[in-house]
Amino acid sequence: MSVQRIVSLAPSITEILFALGLEPRVVGVTEICDYPPAARRKPKVGDYQISPEKVVALKPDLVVAHEVLNARVIPVLKRLGLRVLHANPNRFEKLYAFTRAIGTATGTARAATQLVSAMQARVARVRRQAPKLRPSALFAVSVEPLWAAGRDTFADEMMTLAGARNALASAFSGFKAVSLETALGGAPEVILLAGPKADAVLGHPRWQRTPAVRNRRVYELNPDWVLRESPRSVNGLEQIAECVRRGT
Repeated sequence: MSVQRIVSLAPSITEILFALGLEPRVVGVTEICDYPPAARRKPKVGDYQISPEKVVALKPDLVVAHEVLNARVIPVLKRLGLRVLHANPNRFEKLYAFTRAIGTATGTARAATQLVSAMQARVARVRRQAPKLRPSALFAVSVEPLWAAGRDTFADEMMTLAGARNALASAFSGFKAVSLETALGGAPEVILLAGPKADAVLGHPRWQRTPAVRNRRVYELNPDWVLRESPRSVNGLEQIAECVRRGT
């Protein structure tokens, strides 16, 4: 039986579904699913907290979930007898595989293959153009308190593909709250901000110790591009690559 009623439990997943032309079959999304704009008009099943009752009420043939963001609700939905497709696509290869899996499950395998191929071509272009001198980079989602990306993150892979070295890769994995001393110790030559404004760093006296601030290589990124695992992740990679190339 073909899938006709799909519920998405994360903004990144909604973006993938719409990119595969599945908008007419998407019957539920979250409050934070805001792209494409048409997603805002879909029925809501919660925000960061998903309501199993609202999901069930929509009678979905398929629920597509994020293993990390939706970790608590996935087992509940499965116990209720719903078909749940889920992944943690925190690498480009995982994102490609998840996109293909959604395509296979929804009868849009050809569209998924085309979408993945287009993404791969753009990623390959960034890799080819990456500078040989690899500046150290700090990727932060918050400045006060300081939350930054370590190894085993999509942000870490993006920095590497763009030709930079993650200044905190050896310190920890995942996204963590870190001390300013730890960040300064990494001596980042580039600071990438996914949410905070550059002034929060450029105007802080202690950050002046970093090469990035001294050379005014502090850049604001589009958070949706670099934090959501979706087709627009390639936009984020290209934006990071542009920042890395400046001044190298």
